[in-house]
Amino acid sequence: MASEEPAIAPELEVKKKKLKILGFQVFEASEAKAKKAFVGACTFLVVINGIGLPFMLPKLKRFLGAPYVPMKRHAVEVLFGRVLPTWAESRPAASSRSGAGPLEGLRLVDFGSGDGRIVAAAADRGMQAIGYELNPYLFFWSKLRSQRTLSAASGTGSFHWANAWSADLRKVDVVTVYGRPGDAFMQRTAEKCEQELPPNAAVVSHFFEIPGWERFLVQDVEGLKLYDLSRRGRTSASTAPENVE
Repeated sequence: MASEEPAIAPELEVKKKKLKILGFQVFEASEAKAKKAFVGACTFLVVINGIGLPFMLPKLKRFLGAPYVPMKRHAVEVLFGRVLPTWAESRPAASSRSGAGPLEGLRLVDFGSGDGRIVAAAADRGMQAIGYELNPYLFFWSKLRSQRTLSAASGTGSFHWANAWSADLRKVDVVTVYGRPGDAFMQRTAEKCEQELPPNAAVVSHFFEIPGWERFLVQDVEGLKLYDLSRRGRTSASTAPENVE
């Protein structure tokens, strides 16, 4: 009598997930693989948004600011080698600062300090500098990048992980800003500086003009525009720029 072959159990049917767009099937995989793909896509989106969000914050109205654009080394040298010393030496208080450098002891605030090069350069010339930076990556990078320079500087430099609009400017001598046109950023900067800065302070804008401040402009050197707030109250006839290149 012939032996009967054992019956082979039918394979378990694998459940599959399908994804269709406009009637076309673009994805098909087992349920387990589909779950892994979904988790991977969600993780990717979370990571991308986590990295990109700090760079998008300046576009939001509440955190209105300028995008990160590093200032070139040559521009930093012109700022601290020509623009600011020329302004500082013309101030009435300069005659009483015998023996000190023209910038030594002055207080500077940098709106959006980026990689920290302006704060470091200011401290290296004896100034008391503070940088405000909303982007956490740039904040920590600027602290790391400037550590060696600040430790050997004759002045002081520090960074605040905060919105520049929270800065207290009542005792500040110089504000530096690398803004942008086309929105309310420069106007808001002008309003804050006019309301808080002392009468003999200065604001330096890199490339972009500050609307309504034409009468304060005293220097325009290689795109660095220095606005002298001591000119408030003067007639327009006596406020022509003194140094324009």
